[in-house]
Amino acid sequence: MKGLILAHLVTWIGAAAALRYPLIGLNVYVGLAILRPQFIFGFAGDLTGLSWIVGVAVLIGWALQGFGSWKFGKAWPVIVPLLAFVGWYALSAALALEPEISLATIEGLAKLVLPVLVGLTLMKRESEWRPMLWTIVLAQGYVGFEMNSNYLIKGYNTAAIGFGGMDNNFFGASLVTSLGPAVTLMISSRTWRTRALAGLAAAFILHTILLTFSRGAMVGLLAVGVVAFVMMPKRPLQVGALAATALVALYFTGPELLSRYATTFVSEGERDSSAESRLDLWRDCLQVANDYPAFGVGPANWRVIAARYGWPAGKSAHSVWMETAAELGYPGAFWLLAFFLIAAIRLWPVARSTLTPDNRYAVVLASGVVLGIVGFVVSGQFVSAPGLEPPYYLAMLGAAMLKHHGARTADATAGVPAAIAATALPSATARAAAVMATVNTRRGVTVTEPSAAPLLRMPAAIGPAESPAPAPLRTAHDRAD
Repeated sequence: MKGLILAHLVTWIGAAAALRYPLIGLNVYVGLAILRPQFIFGFAGDLTGLSWIVGVAVLIGWALQGFGSWKFGKAWPVIVPLLAFVGWYALSAALALEPEISLATIEGLAKLVLPVLVGLTLMKRESEWRPMLWTIVLAQGYVGFEMNSNYLIKGYNTAAIGFGGMDNNFFGASLVTSLGPAVTLMISSRTWRTRALAGLAAAFILHTILLTFSRGAMVGLLAVGVVAFVMMPKRPLQVGALAATALVALYFTGPELLSRYATTFVSEGERDSSAESRLDLWRDCLQVANDYPAFGVGPANWRVIAARYGWPAGKSAHSVWMETAAELGYPGAFWLLAFFLIAAIRLWPVARSTLTPDNRYAVVLASGVVLGIVGFVVSGQFVSAPGLEPPYYLAMLGAAMLKHHGARTADATAGVPAAIAATALPSATARAAAVMATVNTRRGVTVTEPSAAPLLRMPAAIGPAESPAPAPLRTAHDRAD
């Protein structure tokens, strides 16, 4: 009952605040999208439609704010693939084998893209994107807490069957995407309280990944670990945190889990039916993409035609990238993959920067986004999860930071000409004074003015000694005085 009351309270407060401050509502919307309270507290009452209430309020607030600023600066290389993907998705839906099925998925795409655009156009500073990073980590951490509570206290593993309408593989990909940001927050937090909070969230997320029994999630987890080791500075704190995370993962990987995960890397003759069927599915998806290379068969249409290739009707392709290529063609898959990869590539130099008090949170966010995208891109190869929210939200935060840093750079360089002029003026004055001193010496004229004076009183220096000196030149600064 407490969860029911809290969920409604947060929803309505967030919706009311979103009308004036849309980013507050956006944080609530993101939290609800990850928490999915209807699946955690649904036993206490009806919790359906909460995200819709907050989402509508956020869009109204966004409109009242004039739809924010569309000056994306350095974030444009990230935004263009997203917009191209949306456009390609719409064209593919209109040209689909079964247009009615494809067009029905547009609403789901809008629920992903519109919050991303709201965040990108409204976020202007670190204090606006940093809370959302914590929202993603803490919301996923709480889900992990519920899964661990069911397993360790109640005695049954609900993570192995999935969560919130997601199967175990889909759920595992969501968890892997959120683990990187949790670890980076844990390592870089300034106080022991925030470090402990992020560390608990990371521990719950990590153990829940193992409980999903998802081999795709495990491969994604390994990829995140490798990239984290390469990316982070090799200092005792960072290395110790990564080592502790690896030891925790090994400790909680029991014999049953280990034997299942070991089948991920076996030879063709030793693969189980599940692993072998995935490879066959991917081959068939590539065949469809070759047959319909431009626009594919249409969103959500692979499952319609799966029976033509000997699969049960409605069979998932078990791969974000293969299913997207089959349904949207090669360009659609390219735009979707480019959206995530370009965000990670653009953020990589920031993530590799030396941590200082000024760039601490920029490095934390960049590192978290890179690790989250790596986890999603790798684990997504083993699960059909194109509508998974966390990677979109993380890419949004990364692009918002690029936009923010681009604006700061522009502001910093806007004054360069004035600075150059200010530095050049004394040098020019000194050179002019030296030249005039040489001329005066040859003519036998003694000049007693300060070194800066000859530039302003050249006629007096050159002319006869009895010539009256002209009035000094007055600048705009002099007139202001």
